[in-house]
Amino acid sequence: MNRQCVIIFALLFFVVSACFFSSWFVVAQTSQTGSKLQAASTAVNQAFTSVLAAEKAGANVTSLLDQLNNANSLLAQAENANTAGDNSTAVNDANAVIPITQQVTTSAQNAKENTQVSSRNAFWSTIAATIVSAVVFVLVLFVVWRWFKRRYIKGLSEAKPEVMGNEA
Repeated sequence: MNRQCVIIFALLFFVVSACFFSSWFVVAQTSQTGSKLQAASTAVNQAFTSVLAAEKAGANVTSLLDQLNNANSLLAQAENANTAGDNSTAVNDANAVIPITQQVTTSAQNAKENTQVSSRNAFWSTIAATIVSAVVFVLVLFVVWRWFKRRYIKGLSEAKPEVMGNEA
């Protein structure tokens, strides 16, 4: 009887420890899935912020929004898989989101910088064109004024003076 108690106790110990370790593994796997989903969600938010900043700078972000929508769809699929209990699909989908969002973030930052440089160049070109146009306008105005002045003086010098008599 003593031997049977030890065997029963050992079996009971293995069953309890197996339940504990399997639930610990599930908790660890769930927290890993949760952290992957959180990282993917953060990456999507950062990419959205970068795209919004690029759009405010005046960049064309249509293709970036398409990529961001694809990443957001993958994130939604990952969250649905996590809710359904399919942790491996959730992790794979969450891992697939991160490279897309990194590419979108980099492209948005590059587009923003290019747009800002282009805007600065356009601004300084406009300033230069305005200055040159003003100088040319003043020069043309001066030349026209001199032409009218010469013509007026020539007209005065060719005019016949009228003599007014004393009418008293």
